[in-house]
Amino acid sequence: MNSHWSVMRKRRAIPSYRRMWGTPRPGVLRADASSAELVSRIRARAERLVERPTQQLRHEADELRRRVRCDANLCESDVVIAAFALMSEALRRELGLHYYDEQLLAGLVLAAGAIAEVQTGEGKTIIAALPAFLHSLGGRGVHVATTNEYLSRRDWELLRDAYGMLGATAGLVAPQAPAHEKQAAYACDITYAPGYEIGFDFLRDQLARRSQQISPLGWRHQQQLGGGRTETLPQLQRGHAFLVVDEADSVLVDEATMPLILSGVESSAHTEAGACRAAAELADALTPDVDFCIDIRTKCIRFTEVGWERIHQRIPQGRLARSWALTVENALRASRLLRRDVDYVIADGAVVLVDQHTGRLHEERTWRAGLHQAVEVREGLTPTPERSTLARISRQKYCRRYRSMCGMTGTASGAERELLEIYRLPVVQIPTHRPCRRVEEPGRFFATVEQKLQAIAKDVEERVARGRAVLVGASTIENSRRISTHLSAQRVRHSVLNGVQDEAEAELVALAGQPRRVTVATNMAGRGTDIVLAEEVLASGGLHVVGAEFHRSTRVDRQLAGRAARQGDPGSYQGFASAEDSLLVENAPALARAIRQRAGAEGECRRDWTHAVRQLQCQLEQRDRSKRRQLVARDRWLESAQETLARMA
Repeated sequence: MNSHWSVMRKRRAIPSYRRMWGTPRPGVLRADASSAELVSRIRARAERLVERPTQQLRHEADELRRRVRCDANLCESDVVIAAFALMSEALRRELGLHYYDEQLLAGLVLAAGAIAEVQTGEGKTIIAALPAFLHSLGGRGVHVATTNEYLSRRDWELLRDAYGMLGATAGLVAPQAPAHEKQAAYACDITYAPGYEIGFDFLRDQLARRSQQISPLGWRHQQQLGGGRTETLPQLQRGHAFLVVDEADSVLVDEATMPLILSGVESSAHTEAGACRAAAELADALTPDVDFCIDIRTKCIRFTEVGWERIHQRIPQGRLARSWALTVENALRASRLLRRDVDYVIADGAVVLVDQHTGRLHEERTWRAGLHQAVEVREGLTPTPERSTLARISRQKYCRRYRSMCGMTGTASGAERELLEIYRLPVVQIPTHRPCRRVEEPGRFFATVEQKLQAIAKDVEERVARGRAVLVGASTIENSRRISTHLSAQRVRHSVLNGVQDEAEAELVALAGQPRRVTVATNMAGRGTDIVLAEEVLASGGLHVVGAEFHRSTRVDRQLAGRAARQGDPGSYQGFASAEDSLLVENAPALARAIRQRAGAEGECRRDWTHAVRQLQCQLEQRDRSKRRQLVARDRWLESAQETLARMA
């Protein structure tokens, strides 16, 4: 049986998949009979542990740990079976939960180093505990990366006692924690943390190494020969052995073009408030298509010859930190392209960026090259000092530092080729425990945004009257507020969740399954929170999810739809769109024009244009994949150049 679970320690070869799921290839894989046999053996082993005292469980876990650290391969089938059985019994005793066969199968996929496509509501939190405990036996540490601090704390608090029963320590990395607390958390067998914070802590360690005073060649060796002690710089992290990524498609694909950037204190170049204000005044005086042109699709700004002449006639006196043309371009971008409550919000008198993929607010992020200051001036705020980039790394490059990694998501389909090519992570589809009962209703298309929002409000009112619970998904904070305005006009009571994911928000999302409850939320608000449906809601058809617009990626639409009909519950989903939605205006003006032309007297089309929108999304996803491939190629070229320079030094 060992042949079914022989995994190379290096990421470049994954022979287990040639035996269990076939040769790694583009496309979603499915488990076969050999993996089902492993699940049966895990189940039988766990049943034998039920009558044993807790001390015996701890003793067996310690014996397994000693065996792995001596000579056993982590991925030998008997080691996997023993570890999964122990974790199953610990979970039952601590939380009263039992693993389904499908959850055990997902754990096997993760333990082997792959992406498990697990649908929404199938228990990703406890599934992650299986590979985390297995790989913790090796003593090199396991990182479990979630999408935010709240989910990290929730999962850690839920599972730490179950880990502890088996002698495994679990730590939590809080973003604002002092260094010694982070060191202690990373020293644990299993560490929970937001994915971005794990990356930032790696950059902090790199900066600490870089700042250490360089000693003369041979000095350290002389100190050791003389009996002296050489001081080693303390590091937050102890290594990169195994990584478990939650919402893997969002982290590894959607956000892959956004590098992790660690900024320092204000740079030596002072902020030129006067120049920023002068540029803002000049930008307001410039005429589109006369002085400058904007490519809506690429967001590029190009000055005409007339524009170049005008802006250079208004160069302010004094020293500038950057070219005057770039300063004016920043002012134009702030006024013409960046939108409040879409790209950023104003919170406590500061500009806070909005993640375009998740809808979350990120206080730690700023725009670079003076753009952030241009937005502050546009909003009437005092420009803050610019921050210098101290260290940066792409997400792809950072993830490749791990000896092995895995991930979970409900929407890996569509990104499986990229996950295999860049991260060498095959995608294995996990069946749901109960059949999915989601009803996807035909999309509705309108000529204008106002007509669409009025239709959404009326539709929500009708469904609530029938006892349904309704969740309305908005792509931006601005759109969530506009939807809220129309619901209020219809006198529909509702809650609005956007921007900040915390415990209070998760509690509100958990209540979204109550009768006649209406919740308006941005993409990621409360994601990962189980929506429990009341009996009255179940009887009336379950949770209904409204997609207020189509997103750039089909996977984001599927993530929203996946909030309905979880765990075999009834539910439904329907998408709405208008010819004025940014997706169509910027990328498919011909389609937008066709929708307007075929709209009836009330502004609605009788035709369902969903298929045409899906084709557009596929084109945009292909374009985005090309950009990410270029980023990977650039990273590899830089690595090669650095290695060449190091050999020459």
